[in-house]
This record gives sequence, C-alpha cells and structure tokens, in this order.
Amino acid sequence: MLRRSWGRFRRKVDVTAATVFILAAFAGVGLASVLSSILDREPPIAFEKATVLTPEVPQGGVLDIQYTVVRSRICASTVERYVTDSNGDVHVPATYTVDRHPLIDAYPPEGRETYQRSVTIPLAVSVGRAYYDARFTYVCNILHKLAFPIEVLAPRVYFDIVPAPAQLEPLTPEPG
Repeated sequence: MLRRSWGRFRRKVDVTAATVFILAAFAGVGLASVLSSILDREPPIAFEKATVLTPEVPQGGVLDIQYTVVRSRICASTVERYVTDSNGDVHVPATYTVDRHPLIDAYPPEGRETYQRSVTIPLAVSVGRAYYDARFTYVCNILHKLAFPIEVLAPRVYFDIVPAPAQLEPLTPEPG
C-alpha cells in the first residue's frame, strides 16, 4: 500500500514543483529570521542605579562608580566613555577596570548584578563639578552588526574634581 501511495505522489509532483516548494520553505525561514532580527530592539541590560563611590577625585585620580543592572541576555558590546569638566570640555578617559560582584553567589549571567567601574580621570580636566557618561552599543544579531546596533546610556553621575595633590613631573626629563 505504501509503495502504491508513493508512486502516485511521485507522478503528481515533478522536480520543478519540488524545487519551488523547497526554495519557498527556505525563503520563509529566512524571512522569519530577518523579521525577528528587525523586531529585536530590547536592550540586553537595564541600569537601575549608579552610585559614585568617590565624590571628590583629584586631577589624574580614579573615579569609582558602582552600577546596579538587570541583565536579560549576553550580547557583544562596546562602550564609549566621557568625562565633562566644569568648563564643558569633554575628555575621554584612557583606562578603566571592571570588578563584577553578583548580589548572590553563583547567580546566572542573566538577572540583577552590581559591579564597580574605576575610571582614571585625565590630568587636563578643570577643577570643579564634572560628570561621567557612558554609552554602550550592543550587537545581539546580524542586523545589529550590519546596521542598527542597540544603544544604551548609563545613568550620568556627578562628582567634584579637586586639584592634584602634588606637582606631577614629566615622564622624561627636559634636556638641560
């Protein structure tokens, strides 16, 4: 019986129709993938709170910030960081370190977490009130990589810049 059914089916379906059917199936899967990539605009991280741990930072010193975030997934990311001093001049910090502390030991990568970021403040900043901004760019799928990444701004934090404690010597002595 199965042989007879298969033979009838094979006579009704030719190679062209089967090829069109298979290509339509692949196109449908591709379209669904593209559509899901287009609709994927949810940021993988949401900032709950930012706390300045060092409210006064000397020129060339280190600003410590503690962030509390809720992570919903892991995606590739880049970050742009800026310090704006009391004159409105924008400076790009050269270095920073990250130390991550989960609120619960063995907590999965998704969920609430807190981490501390230490940012080295440039020597050229003006003394006075300043703020630190960070913009995260996330790439969670191929469409984000090609054209439309997800951007998230960390909460702006304010702090005071005080004069450097001592006159800093140049790294190389001047010829004399």
